[in-house]
Amino acid sequence: MTPTSRSTILMFSLLALGAAAAAADAVDADASTSTTAATDDPAPAPRYPRAVIARPLTLPSGIAMLGGDATGNHDLSTMGGTPIVGYGITDKLEVQVPYGFTARELEMRGPLDVDVGYAILRGALGGKLEVIARVRGGYDLLATAARPLLGGLHAQYNVTDRFAVISGAPGTQQLRISLADDADGARPVDLGLPLGLGVQATGILYVQLDTKLAQVAISDSETRLFGRDVVPATVTVVCNVLPALDVQAAVGTDLMNAPGDNVSFLVGARYYAGE
Repeated sequence: MTPTSRSTILMFSLLALGAAAAAADAVDADASTSTTAATDDPAPAPRYPRAVIARPLTLPSGIAMLGGDATGNHDLSTMGGTPIVGYGITDKLEVQVPYGFTARELEMRGPLDVDVGYAILRGALGGKLEVIARVRGGYDLLATAARPLLGGLHAQYNVTDRFAVISGAPGTQQLRISLADDADGARPVDLGLPLGLGVQATGILYVQLDTKLAQVAISDSETRLFGRDVVPATVTVVCNVLPALDVQAAVGTDLMNAPGDNVSFLVGARYYAGE
């Protein structure tokens, strides 16, 4: 079986899981109809639900996020950590600040980024579509150089209550503008098309498959197409173990080019403070 075939099977498996989740939603809705009809004053929906798929794409006003991730590659030759803080300034405006460091060499200097998101669409198309304008920039304290400027739209369309299509999450914005020379003395500028498929498997368990359909060169970059040059795939699992605590794990690779040597992994947690 070719790497492209494996990727196709993985994507169709997630689509099938989404369809099964939608069917489960229909059964749940039928089972709860009489209870809902008998309730004259239902409880209001939480501002930040336990189900990841139902959450707004920006932190609500007054909600603070504190978390961190441990990262590594297939042979643990590259290991690091990324503490992150975030805050909802208003219900539409949030800021996130991730900081990276290398754990293996005990080098605590690394990239410091600031990611700002502002909701420009929320509840469109019958409450199914949300679009956030995002921009990220920063400085690498180890390389003493400016980080690439990232910008684009973070969008999520909930096909059902348990299946969503996503693009442009923080750190995967579509437009990349390099502000410092790379190892070859170039400053790449390109436009990407990230795509994610999310499934809310249970009330507290969420699974997402992410890939990148294309990277289009604008300047000093290289055009890469899904299935022709690369087949990137990352699977992320998030479990809301407590109302204010998520734990997560992710594994990613390029299914086309030496997938065993390109494996990366992540484990982390997020704690949410505020009403």
